[in-house]
Parts: sequence; C-alpha cells; structure tokens
Amino acid sequence: MPSRYYPLFLSLEGRTCLVVGGGGVGERKVGTLLKYGATVRLVARELSENLEEKRAEKLIEWVGSRYERSQLAGISLVFAATDDLDLNRAIAADARELGIWCNMATEPEMGTFIVPSVLERGMINVAVSTTGRSPAAAKLLRQKLEREIGPEWDFFVRLLGELREIFKARGVVEKAGRDILSRLARLPIPEWLGEGRGGMALEKTVEICRPVMTADQTRVLWENLWNLFSW
Repeated sequence: MPSRYYPLFLSLEGRTCLVVGGGGVGERKVGTLLKYGATVRLVARELSENLEEKRAEKLIEWVGSRYERSQLAGISLVFAATDDLDLNRAIAADARELGIWCNMATEPEMGTFIVPSVLERGMINVAVSTTGRSPAAAKLLRQKLEREIGPEWDFFVRLLGELREIFKARGVVEKAGRDILSRLARLPIPEWLGEGRGGMALEKTVEICRPVMTADQTRVLWENLWNLFSW
C-alpha cells in the first residue's frame, strides 16, 4: 500500500529549514520557504546568481558545499533536493533518525512529507496531492481549480472573516453570529459576483446581517473590501 499523508498547513515563521542542493529544484524550495517566512540554510556545491544574491542580502545562510549530519541540528524541515539518489537517501535516513521531517525530491515516498501543488487566491490556499504518485496530475488538477476559483472567492472569504471578527468584538451571541454566517455561506455569493450581480449579493448580505448590523454598517464593510479588488 502506498504511504498515506495527513493533510496539514504549517506556520514556518521563526522555523529553520535546511535545503540540500542548489539546482533548479533546490532554488525553488528556497524561494518558497522564504515566501512563507522560514529561516533558510543551504548546502550546495555552487550557488546560482539568484541564490548568491539571497546570500549577499542575508536572506539565506550558506552552510557548506557538502552535506554533513551535524547540519541538521536545530532544523525543523529538511529538503533533500540533490540529483544524487544515494545522498538524498542518506539525508532522509539521518532526518528520520533525528525525528526531523524530510522531503525528498527524487523519491518522495522515502521522505516523511510531500509538498502538494498549491493554488493561492489571497486568503485561500488549496493544496492538491496525489500522494506523491503523480505530480503532473496534481498540477493539472490545480490548473483546473485555478479556472474555477476566481478572486470573488477571496472576497467572499474575507467578507465572512471580517463579519466574524465584528460579531466577536460586539459581543454578538455566538449562536446568532454562527447562524448568520451559515446563512451567508449557503448563498451563491461568489457565483453572483462572477456574473456581475454584485448589487444583489450586497443586498442579500445586508438583509441577513440586519439583526446585528445596520444596513449602512454592512455596506461600508462591503465597500471597503470591494476596493481591495480589481474586478
């Protein structure tokens, strides 16, 4: 039976990650880790111009040209991203012994976590995985979702999130707030927005929120969020 993976979103702020390998795969791993706030250490024989710039700017720490087990000290995640199968396997074995999560670029099933294909829409992250069996199929599925999940979904999520915070700040009874958000969630607001029926979506939102917010308050919230988007 193939490995089964527990889906999980991690906060990497303040976490130190090690990338072994400075080729195209390793360079992409470094870029993604920095994007999500990780502290990155890199082992690589050579540094590309891009990686050298990141090193000069102190965005990454280059810790040597050869992998050593001692480099795993204090590491939360390690990425074995070299083109040397034996080296990648050795890194994975060391990481497993030390209880460190390891991603293997060449043989994903030998690591302890895989990186899914991710669709980002503002506050929305959708991760697609084929349990490491077919990255190409995962990419195709992500592209399909990209066509179906537009910026209107990000607006919708932000709207519900802002309302939730407002209800909490105003001391709205939890059940009442939950019922309002559930009613809004059942409306096809993203579809209406995609069809250019924003006025109708707004008026339905005003109507449902009326027990706890005035029409003007709801409209101001809507307009403030609306101005963040280029429709």
